[in-house]
Amino acid sequence: MGQLTERGVQTAKPGRHGDGDGLHLVVSGTGRKKWVLRYQVSGVRKDKGLGSYPDVGLKDARRKAAEHRALIAKGVDPIESGRAARKAARPIPTFEAIAKLVIADAQKKSVNAKVRYQWERHLGAAYCGPLLARPVHEITTLDVAAVLRPIWRTKPEVARKLYPAIRRVFERARIILRDEHGVAMPDNPARWDDLKAMGFEAPAQLSRGRHPSLPHVQMPRFIAALRAREAVAASALEFLIFTNARTDAVLKAQWKELDLGEAVWTVPLASLKDRKHRKEPFRVPLSARAVEIAKNMEKGRVSSFVFPGHVRNKPLSNMALLTLLKRMNAGDSKVWTDSSSGKPITAHGFRATFRTWAEEVATFPHAVVEQAMGHQVGGQVERAYRRTDVLEQRRKLMDAWGAYCEPKVVSNVVRLAR
Repeated sequence: MGQLTERGVQTAKPGRHGDGDGLHLVVSGTGRKKWVLRYQVSGVRKDKGLGSYPDVGLKDARRKAAEHRALIAKGVDPIESGRAARKAARPIPTFEAIAKLVIADAQKKSVNAKVRYQWERHLGAAYCGPLLARPVHEITTLDVAAVLRPIWRTKPEVARKLYPAIRRVFERARIILRDEHGVAMPDNPARWDDLKAMGFEAPAQLSRGRHPSLPHVQMPRFIAALRAREAVAASALEFLIFTNARTDAVLKAQWKELDLGEAVWTVPLASLKDRKHRKEPFRVPLSARAVEIAKNMEKGRVSSFVFPGHVRNKPLSNMALLTLLKRMNAGDSKVWTDSSSGKPITAHGFRATFRTWAEEVATFPHAVVEQAMGHQVGGQVERAYRRTDVLEQRRKLMDAWGAYCEPKVVSNVVRLAR
């Protein structure tokens, strides 16, 4: 029989009141009461809560204490046993739930809209649909192979990014299942040795390729076709072409970055691919047509972004330019394709078009062209002493590029002989 009575529990004053064999009633200064079992495991003293009074009465507290003492006698720690039971009771997360955590972490580390979009697309329904709803610990290497095989050879660039993304999901799952659910994942289902045994070749053997680009001689016809389309995406793509900027910078361009009076676009470091190596924003000279595009967009200004998307206060989607090019290439005959590969052109490919034109047609110095590409010019020492971004020389270069790309006006006037 314990030392406490029902009456004694009801009238207990603040402090710790023992019932024997480690069971105590603890009363706080405010009068709240709870039951605690004090015990020792491996030389370490611990307190196990048994519930609050009056929800747990004296009789129930003694019963719970006896059950825990029985576990202790067997060498089982009641606290650790309870934690394991709670972990085991939690539902195992699905592949989709873990993938969302991986996507969120990856997107926080990148300001590139395309990269952020790719993480969401690669680990979403487009490629990982068969895995999404399944408990992550039930997915096997065969399941992973079934997802990778359709695109491994046909879409090598997707495969190069999809495979490590899937592998990262299972690495994250291994830790979550171990620490939060008490479940061990002995192996990663996306383990490369297992996939290799199933016939997958090393990722290094996958060809990286180049972005399909349009031959520069076709630029006047392309610009004419582009101007025939009344869409924000068409204006954004033409602005991209006439500034030779990267897609991400154009999509995220804001009005505060443009000085239309001086015809200069100051691209902030956050929008630059090589922002880790730069110390200052990158100034881009705007040709007359680039200024005209910006002014046309300003007439219907509805956002801080020069090229707004459908979502309020969001820029144009990263897929908008790709979708536009697909529509321009719709039909039986693919008009706008890379002459060497035969593949449909991409928005980024226009930088290659510009670079080829600069080498084959233009006569500007190499350093000026490289600056216009946004590349670093010269060695580390040379860059340390350079104090100019050759803006005015680049302005002449971009004006020449704009004039070259301008659609040729065909006159319908026929001169009559005398």
